[in-house]
Amino acid sequence: MKTLSKNNAELRIILPLILGLLGSIIAFVILAAFGILKLLLSLGLLILGIFWTYHRYIHSYNIFYDEEQLILKNKKEQRNIALTNIKRVKLTLSDMRLMGFQFYEYKIDFTNETGSSETINFFISNSNSLLWEFQDLIKLKSPNTKIENYARSWEK
Repeated sequence: MKTLSKNNAELRIILPLILGLLGSIIAFVILAAFGILKLLLSLGLLILGIFWTYHRYIHSYNIFYDEEQLILKNKKEQRNIALTNIKRVKLTLSDMRLMGFQFYEYKIDFTNETGSSETINFFISNSNSLLWEFQDLIKLKSPNTKIENYARSWEK
């Protein structure tokens, strides 16, 4: 089993952490004249941010693969998706720079266990060469899969 995106869950909690903290600080500053209201709103925004962060962390998948399947693991479950069920691998417009490392967001469209379409988004660093190996494996196992390593603003 090879790791495609092992820190995806940790990268997906950065936005909720920042927004929860900024929301609390802004509410605290704006409502400086309203003692108890300031405290309640700041505390409420902080709790909301913590719950949002926890929910995203628990439900975000880290992604692994082997010769036959894509493996999605989060804190609650593990799902196995056959490589032949993958329809598309696409680079999105989202990216992030964190402590000098550049991360790009990819999405994988696939048919899940019940036969319906599903999409998983994941972050990958520019130093991860396993993405190219994964794409070569998909081309070999499922030649009809679209692989797009470019992103345009007008595309979905």
